Parts: sequence; C-alpha cells; structure tokens
Amino acid sequence: MEISEAYRYCPLCGTKRTAFAPARPFRCESCGHTSFFSPVTAVGTVISNSDGQILLIERAREPGLGKLGMPGGFVDPNENAEEAVRREIQEEVGVSVGELTFLMTAPNTYTYHGIVLPVLDIFYSAKIQAGQEIAQDASEVSSWMWTEISPDILERMAFHSNRLAMEFYLRSLGSPH
Repeated sequence: MEISEAYRYCPLCGTKRTAFAPARPFRCESCGHTSFFSPVTAVGTVISNSDGQILLIERAREPGLGKLGMPGGFVDPNENAEEAVRREIQEEVGVSVGELTFLMTAPNTYTYHGIVLPVLDIFYSAKIQAGQEIAQDASEVSSWMWTEISPDILERMAFHSNRLAMEFYLRSLGSPH
C-alpha cells in the first residue's frame, strides 16, 4: 500500500480520514494538517578498483533479498548525501573511498512493512582507496564481489534505479551498454 493510503487517521488530531482522493497530499478535514508524502532520500555508489571492476553486494534482507546492489542506503536527518554515502559504505563493507563524483538521480520505491515509500536515489561513483579489505556487515550484506558490469549482472540488480545508475556509469566511461 502506498504511504498516502496508510494515513487512515490524522497524525496531528487523530480524526479518521474519510476521503482518499486525491491521494496526495493528505489534508485533514478537521484540523487542516497537510502531509505531502515527499520522497525520502537514499544514496548509492558505484565503487571501482584499480582494475576497473565494480564492487557489488548481495543483499541480506528485503527488499531484494539475495539480489545484487551497490553500497548505499538512506540519508539520516541532518546529514548531507556525501556524508551518507561515506557512512553507508563504511557500515556495509568497511572501506573508505576517495573523491565522490555525482552520477545521477532516479526515483525508486522501498517497501517497508507493507507500506511503499517513495524514494529519490542519488548516485555517485568513487574509487576504493588502495590496500583496504572488504569487511561486510552480515546483517545487510550476504556476500560481495568485484565484477565487470554485464547484462547478467544488470539483470540481478535488486532495484531498477541501481541498474539505471550502473548503465549511466558505463555510458560515462564510453562503454556501449
């Protein structure tokens, strides 16, 4: 269910919602409270090594359990996107990256406890700093790999937005994909 449908009661005054159209924004008929259901922000990074391979993770939880993704996650309150990228990379795979290069943004959704949240994904590319070992967080990452981006890899991506970012990355390198 979309988040707008989950608002059955006003979060401010508790009045039961009677009208569900339009779905956005939510406007309480009693107190006038308005919620716009704007997307939450997430980040992802195409991390490459000196051989030009990309670091991908296998997701250890839903959504996308067992599928491939890039290190990333949600931006925390009072955190900018670049801080979130570096924090998420450290949390998920235990490494640091050098300079971040903005790639693109893409809309996405994330289903959490049956509620579909709108998400705006912000993607970067970066190179891993030399001499680091991957140390995955088992609660988020089942496994990891250094790989070339191929059609098979793209088909195994957990999120369409991640696939779009990887295709964009390949085009930025002059690859025909």
